[in-house]
Parts: sequence; C-alpha cells; structure tokens
Amino acid sequence: MQISKQTAKNYAQALSESLSGDITLHEALLNEIEVINESFNQVKTIWEVFNNPAISTDEKKKLIKRIFEGKMNAKLLNFLFLLVDKKRFNLLPEIQNQFVVIVNKLKNIVLAEVSSAVELDTESIQKLKQRLENILTKNGKVTIETKLEPALIGGLVVKINDLIYDGSIKGKLEGLKRRLG
Repeated sequence: MQISKQTAKNYAQALSESLSGDITLHEALLNEIEVINESFNQVKTIWEVFNNPAISTDEKKKLIKRIFEGKMNAKLLNFLFLLVDKKRFNLLPEIQNQFVVIVNKLKNIVLAEVSSAVELDTESIQKLKQRLENILTKNGKVTIETKLEPALIGGLVVKINDLIYDGSIKGKLEGLKRRLG
C-alpha cells in the first residue's frame, strides 16, 4: 500500500513539473482529474476495463481518446496514456490525492485533518485554525477538515501531511500502556 502511495506521489510530482509552476493550469488539471475519477466511480465496470490485462494498452488508449479527447487538456490526456502504458492507471485516485497536496502547497494552503471525540464548535475550529496558521505558515492559510471519532474519548488528533499530533485521551492512555508495558 505504501509503495503505491509513493508511486502515485511520484506521478503527481512529474505531472506538476510538466506544468512549469502555472497555478491556474494546476487547478484546471486537478478539476479534470476529479471529474475523471468521479465519472469512473459512477461506472464501476470502467475500472475493471483498465485493470484487465486481457485488454491491450492500445484499446485502453483508444477508449480514453474516444471519451476525453477535446474535453480535457492535452497534457492530461498524454498523462493518462502514460499511466496506461506503465500499467498504473489504477493509481489515478491516489494521484488525485497527491496532486491536491501539490496544488495546495503552490497556493500556500495547509490541509489539517482534525479528529475529535465530540463535534467541535465554530469558535474552537477558528482558534485551532489561527494557532496552526501561526505555527505552520507565513502568509498562508490552513484549511481544516473535521472528523468525528468517539473512540478518541477526548482531545484531538491533528494530521498534516505525514505529521500526526495525537493529543487524544486514547493516545495518551496507549502511550502510558507502552511505557508501563
């Protein structure tokens, strides 16, 4: 699983580098990738077609061309062809996730996933956002996504990229158990 995430990150980075830092183009391609993934998720059998080794890469490319040519950026179309050639088309959803991180970084936006045992009120979210912006960014923004996880008992778990701060009661109890263990 970790290998495919790293591979998807490499492909997302390569796509980004081909765009020469053009934020508008990055955003446009991200939107197009999102549309592709949403469309494919609505027609589940399409993923089976692209993951089927019995269907040739040429046939898969023709299908992509038939569906998307003239409806998306040519760079993205070529990128999809590359994914088919390298038998990595199944990574497109994770490539989208990694490309979101790249676009956010270009726009100086940090995404923080905050899990809590109880729903956070607007004031608490705003204070947390302000504190994270002071710590993490210079003239940047922090976007917070909240998740409810009653198993945490209390406190918060904040995930930013690969960094996780566990201030939950559950996390503290597990840490105490390991130390005493």
